[in-house]
Amino acid sequence: MSAIFLLGFMGSGKSAVARALSRQLNLPLIDLDARIEQEIGTSIGQFFSSQGEEEFREVETRVLEDVEAENVVVSLGGGVPTRKKNREMLQMAARKGALVVYLAAQSQTLAERIRRQPGKRPLIDGGGTLDFEATRRRVEELMEAREAFYRECASFEVQTDENSIPQIAALIADEWMRIK
Repeated sequence: MSAIFLLGFMGSGKSAVARALSRQLNLPLIDLDARIEQEIGTSIGQFFSSQGEEEFREVETRVLEDVEAENVVVSLGGGVPTRKKNREMLQMAARKGALVVYLAAQSQTLAERIRRQPGKRPLIDGGGTLDFEATRRRVEELMEAREAFYRECASFEVQTDENSIPQIAALIADEWMRIK
């Protein structure tokens, strides 16, 4: 057996699906953002504000390297695959039997989900509260830069727009059992 890595844009459902998969498959859950916050001793948003994105990405890569990837479900941060080294780690994990899943969604869906939790996502919220259209435009800009990276890493893709968390978890669990 190996790991299941969930990647996708912020708001795609990575954390919720990871929790459901962990319960369904009786596997430990690793939330990469939570691990990072443990290491840095503050919230990611505060760290972003004080140290900047590049320093955050350095920490993110270091924590990803330390993840024990056997028989676990790993929820990744939305920007993990923006670094070449991280993409290479995920591709290597897939070659060794891990399932790397891209949770895809339309920008409209992502913007709606993101607006439900203002202040939580530093690359979207930036210097203040954004209106819905500004959020959607920012999501589209970041997605244009990231989507190819998600697809480059993924061995399996699931659309999350219309599926419920249990449905998404079931699709991934079925694929995981099929490849094992």
